[in-house]
Amino acid sequence: MKVLLIIDHFGSGGAQRQMVELACGLRRRDHAVEMFVYYPQHDFFRRHLELERIPVHECAKEARGSLGVLIELVRLLRRGRFDVAASFLNTANLYAELARLVVPHTRLVVSERSSFHDDRFTASAPLRRLLHLLADRVVANSVTQTQWLKRRAWLHDKVSCIYNGVDLGQFRPAERTPIGGTGVRLLGVGRIGPEKNLHNLILALARFGKRFGYVPEVTWAGRRDVSRSGRHYCQRLDVLLASLPEVRRRWVWLGLQNNIPELLGQCDALIHPSLYEGMPNAVCEALAAGRPVLASSVCDHPLLVADGKRGFLFDPHSPDSIVTAIANLVQLDNEARRALERGAREYAQAELGIERMVDSYQALFAEVAR
Repeated sequence: MKVLLIIDHFGSGGAQRQMVELACGLRRRDHAVEMFVYYPQHDFFRRHLELERIPVHECAKEARGSLGVLIELVRLLRRGRFDVAASFLNTANLYAELARLVVPHTRLVVSERSSFHDDRFTASAPLRRLLHLLADRVVANSVTQTQWLKRRAWLHDKVSCIYNGVDLGQFRPAERTPIGGTGVRLLGVGRIGPEKNLHNLILALARFGKRFGYVPEVTWAGRRDVSRSGRHYCQRLDVLLASLPEVRRRWVWLGLQNNIPELLGQCDALIHPSLYEGMPNAVCEALAAGRPVLASSVCDHPLLVADGKRGFLFDPHSPDSIVTAIANLVQLDNEARRALERGAREYAQAELGIERMVDSYQALFAEVAR
């Protein structure tokens, strides 16, 4: 098959990582894969494409504007004669669906990568989903989002769920010293924005310290949200941490990192307090690394974590609930902890391997192309 994959850029986001992994996976299976981006300056994952010799078509949106991006995509679809085109993320989906109006022979798959809970930030969501009528298939990367989309009558028959894929060789269990005393080490991974709910996590750490006499260490790897609301939220976090010195001493901001497997090997568990998610790469990678996950009980987290089997769930709006989840982990004996770790790895091997994801997209693309 000849496939065109469309996304905004190759920056450090979860959707970008998944699309690059998909491109490389398809290329290794001898499919002809090309990519189209409109913010080419963000190139965190570009090296992976270069190693696989995958052609990249660029149209700088800052210079050309949205109409320029759409025109260039239409030209590419006309001359490329692709068997199928696929896009990730809302704006890329919009460009792809509008381009299909002009190039109707294009077979198109679009993918939503977040949750309907995010719709509260935009009044355009209903119109955006109405445009999915122009696509052949719509993919969500979580069961909850798939079920929600299927309840839209005009989408019911064209929605599929394909989970994110994890490199099970790169993310694999590493030996860790037993949990005990004040050496509890939690890792957080993700862009630092309001939906990540770090405010309640910080409050929970302060309450944990008062209840148990020590504060667990939290290391957070991820860039700060540069939007206006994101900058304001990060400033609030800095003020809150400054007011809680016992927590601030145990909190480490790492910024953007490319050594997540190593960081997972150094922690006792992943902490993931998001208010909503699509399919979080951080949780999938932690499970593959055999690390228990402490996660908010939202979206697909209950399916991924299975409270008590691969980690513990909590109410993201309740700092006390977060405290209880951390305490549940800390109070496990070594045998129970090893059972969580085995369960995490086994689930990842069964459900989250990258080859499984590529298999699913390959089959979907073949069906759509026919």
